[in-house]
Amino acid sequence: MGFYEDFIEKYDKLVSWKNRSMTGSGFFRPLFSKHKVKKVLDCACGTGQHVITFNQMGFPTKGSDLSPAMIRKAREHAREYKIKTTFKIADFRNLSKAFKEKFDAVICVGNSLPHLSSEKDLSKALGEMHKVLNKNGVLMLEQRNYDLLLSTKKRFFPVSVLKDEVFFYVLDYFPNKIVFNVVDVENKTKNFNVYSTDYCPLSKSRLTRLLRKVGFRNMKFYGSYNLKAFDIKKDSWLLVVCEK
Repeated sequence: MGFYEDFIEKYDKLVSWKNRSMTGSGFFRPLFSKHKVKKVLDCACGTGQHVITFNQMGFPTKGSDLSPAMIRKAREHAREYKIKTTFKIADFRNLSKAFKEKFDAVICVGNSLPHLSSEKDLSKALGEMHKVLNKNGVLMLEQRNYDLLLSTKKRFFPVSVLKDEVFFYVLDYFPNKIVFNVVDVENKTKNFNVYSTDYCPLSKSRLTRLLRKVGFRNMKFYGSYNLKAFDIKKDSWLLVVCEK
């Protein structure tokens, strides 16, 4: 979790609010409307971008995250945008303890689930997402396409080029994990910082099996937010939509 504590002041530069807002309008509005969603939980909310966007769209949304720094920043953003909502510091393996209410939709985006490695922890997290959903509720997951990463072992990824700094990823591959190193280079001084965090490769087949194990059904897989069918050999991201 130290990665997010250290990286908090850079996070919003790296993850564009404008892009998130556009994504929210184009993908989530039809999804929520189709499933008659009234209440949403973002269980890996980061600095609150989706929570604020969904509330602005008319879908009451609450957020949780394991990082206290992320939750502090999310609350700041909510005040800035005049959004009244709830943010809680909570592990998504313990959602039913943090939230006594049920939701019509739960989202877990930003490649958050693969921070977990063991079968027990993954099953617990997905089971908790299932538990806090209403009957016929919808779950949406977003993660890297680890099948592609493991087959190509690609190491360098451009992330964001800004006026004052440049961000890019350098990936280090190990037998049971991939270390994502975010390199932040200041354009003027050429000084740089490196922020590192571990992910455990979660294949599509394993994720599918775990979702079924805890009770999810009607799974659909996309390769982008434009609802493109997932191509395991080409797409950088995997989006999953399924129902309780």
